[in-house]
Amino acid sequence: MSDRKLKYLFNPPQKEPQQLKAEFVVRTAVFNQLFEEIQEDLMQHPPQHYMILGQRGMGKTTLLLRLKYAVLEDEKLNKWLLPVLFNEEQYSMPDLAAFFEHIAKILAEDHTAYQTLLDEMRKHEFDADYDQKAFEVLVDYLKQNQQKIIVFHDNFGQFLEKIGKTATHRLRNILMNSPYLRLVGASATLLEHTFDYKEPFFDFFYQIRLKGMTTDETITLFEKLAENERKSEAFQEMLKTKRPRIEVMRKLSGGVIRTMVMLFDVFMDNEKQDSFKDLEAILDRVTPLYKHRMDDLKPQQQLIVDAVARAWDAVTVSEIAALARSERQGLKTNQISAQLKQLVDNQIIEIEPRAKGRNHLYRLQERFFNIWYLMRYSTRQDKQRVIWFVKFLEGWCDTNDLKQLFERFENNLDKGTYELNTVFDRALAYSMVENEDILFDKTNVLTKSILYLIDKKSNKKHINLLVSRLDEMLQNEMLKLFSTLISNYKLALKILKFKIKQNEHFQKILNTIHFTGEKYLKNNFSPDKEIIVEIIHELSLNILLMQIIGGFQFIDITKLLGKLCLNATDTKINNLLILQIFLVLFSNKQYHTVHKLFEETPELKDRLKPIYFLTMEYLKDEYPNEYLKAGEEMRETIEELKERVKWFEENLK
Repeated sequence: MSDRKLKYLFNPPQKEPQQLKAEFVVRTAVFNQLFEEIQEDLMQHPPQHYMILGQRGMGKTTLLLRLKYAVLEDEKLNKWLLPVLFNEEQYSMPDLAAFFEHIAKILAEDHTAYQTLLDEMRKHEFDADYDQKAFEVLVDYLKQNQQKIIVFHDNFGQFLEKIGKTATHRLRNILMNSPYLRLVGASATLLEHTFDYKEPFFDFFYQIRLKGMTTDETITLFEKLAENERKSEAFQEMLKTKRPRIEVMRKLSGGVIRTMVMLFDVFMDNEKQDSFKDLEAILDRVTPLYKHRMDDLKPQQQLIVDAVARAWDAVTVSEIAALARSERQGLKTNQISAQLKQLVDNQIIEIEPRAKGRNHLYRLQERFFNIWYLMRYSTRQDKQRVIWFVKFLEGWCDTNDLKQLFERFENNLDKGTYELNTVFDRALAYSMVENEDILFDKTNVLTKSILYLIDKKSNKKHINLLVSRLDEMLQNEMLKLFSTLISNYKLALKILKFKIKQNEHFQKILNTIHFTGEKYLKNNFSPDKEIIVEIIHELSLNILLMQIIGGFQFIDITKLLGKLCLNATDTKINNLLILQIFLVLFSNKQYHTVHKLFEETPELKDRLKPIYFLTMEYLKDEYPNEYLKAGEEMRETIEELKERVKWFEENLK
C-alpha cells in the first residue's frame, strides 16, 4: 500500500471531495437516513441531535464528511444551513468557549459575513460566563444572515470529558433550547453521558451504531477499490475461488472498513496465500500504528493491556490482576480499576455494558489490535489460539454454499492448481457430505477427483494404500463401507444407517476403530501413519455423529468427543464433522453435555471458542456473564451457528 493511500486511510479529510464521494459505498443507508431528516427539518424549533457510535476505522469520519459535502451541494440547504466540521483530534479546545470560537474560525474561512465574529466574541473573553456570551454572539450573527449551522463533531466523547460536567450541562441546555444549531457527533466509545441517568446527556441523542461490514458490503467495497485501481477483472477472477478467505478476514477484523481496505491489497498481491498468511501480511502493515499506541501508554497501563490482550475474552479486574501478576509489581486492584478507567477513556479498552452485577468485564476495544498483540508479543500458545480461530472460520465459510464450493473445486481441478494431497483430502471430505440436493454435484466432483488421482501415478497409489490399510485395520467391515462409499453413495448411506440400528454391531465397529486402529498404529505397521490417523479420526467422528443423531447412548460422549477433538488431525473434514456434532447436540438441547465436555477438557475452550460461548449463551440463566466475554468479532459466527442449530432442530425431528 502506497504512502498516499495510507495517508487517506487514516486521514479522510485529506481526500478531495469528489474522490471521497465516489468511494463512499458502504454507509449509504445511514447517510440516506440522516440526510433525508436534515433536508426535511427547517429547524423552526430545536432540532434532533445525533450521535454516531463505532470503533476506530468503522467510517465515522468519512460519514461526517459525506454529510458535510451533501449539505454544501444541496441548493436549498446551502442557502440557510452552514456545515461546520470538527476534525477527529482537537487539542486546542479545553473548554466550551473554545468550542464556539472554533465554529467562528471555520465560518470566517468560508463566509465573509462571519469574518468579524471571533473578535466580537472575544470582547467578552474575561467574563465569567464567556461561553454563554460567545454563543449569544454567534446566534446574533446567524440571525442577521438568516442562517443556521449544523456541526459535525468527530470524537465528541473526548471533548465532553475535557470540558467537564458543568460545561457539559450548559452545552446540553443550549442544544435543547436553540433552533440555530444542530449537532451530529461521532464517538468510538459508548458515551457514559448517554446511558447513565445521572449524566447531562442521558437519553439525549438519537444514537446510530455503525456495525462491521456485512459480506455484501465488503464485496461492494472491494469492487469499488478494484475499479479505482483498474483491477476489476483481476478481482472478479480472484473472487471465484477466494471468497471464503475474504469472509474469514472480514469476521476476524470485525468488518472494520479501514482494516479491510488494507486487506484488499493483501488479497490482490498475495492471491495464492491462505488466510493465515493474509493475517501475517496485514499485521505487518499495522505494526507501526499499533506499536505507537502501546508506546504511548504508561508502564502500568502497558501491563494491564498485556493481561487483557492475552486473555482475549472479556475479563474482570481480579482476573486482570492474576494474569498481570500485579502484586509483584505493587499494583493493587483499586489501582488497576483507576488505570482501566483511563484506558476506557482513551478508547483502548471497552466495558461490556450487558454484564450483570458489580464486576465489570473488560476487553480490548479494537479486536484486530488484540490479534496483532497476540501475534507479535505473546507466547506460542497464545498465537495458537488465534490460529485455531482462523481455521475454525475457514471451515465454517467453506460449508456455507456447497454447490459453489464444488464448482470452485472442479475449476481448480481442471487448472491443476491443487496439490495432490489436497485433492485426496477434499475428495474424501466431499464423500461424507450428506445432502440429497447436491448428490449429482457431489458424484460429479468425486468422479473427477478419482479420475484425476488415477491419472497421476502417486495418487493411484494413495487410493490403493487407503483401501488396503482400511482392510487390514478394520477387518473388512469398514473396507466394505469405504469402498462402497466411493462407488455408490446411496448404498453406502443405507449400510451405515443399517449399522446404526444394530447397536451391538455398531458398538463393535466403534471399538474396532479405536482399539484395533490405535494398536495398529502404535506398532508402526504402516509407513503412512499420518494418512491412517486421518482416516481413523474421520470415520470415528462420522460414526459418532450418526450415533448422536440416532439417539444411542452406549458410550460416554464427552470423553470420546473430547479425545477426538484434541487428537483429530487438522483437516477440513475433521473440523466440519466436529462442528456438526456440536450442532446436533445443541439441537437436542444437550447444553450441559457440551458444558461438561469443556469442563473436563478445558483446552478446547480456546480451540472452539465460538462453540464454547454459544454453549454459555444457551446456559446464560446459570452463567449470566460468561457468554458476554465473547468479542464482537465472534458475534456473527455465533449467530450463524445458532441459525444452523435451528436448521437441525427442524430437520432432525
